[in-house]
Amino acid sequence: MVQTIRVPATEFARKFTTFREQVQSAGVIEVTAHNRTIGAFLSATELDHYRKMQRREREVIKVNEMDEDTMASIMNAEYGKASE
Repeated sequence: MVQTIRVPATEFARKFTTFREQVQSAGVIEVTAHNRTIGAFLSATELDHYRKMQRREREVIKVNEMDEDTMASIMNAEYGKASE
């Protein structure tokens, strides 16, 4: 489980070298301004995990916006048969 450190933006800017080391063990440093999250600093491991999750996101296509070829492929698909 990732440990998150919350830090104000001014402190993050002043002590960047310190946080650069801390992020390796913490995973994520949440940067705030006026008690609102404005961004985050991720370790290389967490960045890799984030990128993998992005690649796994599904694309949503509304049926009424689908092109005819895609719709035909779906309509002609057979259960359990891999696509060609």
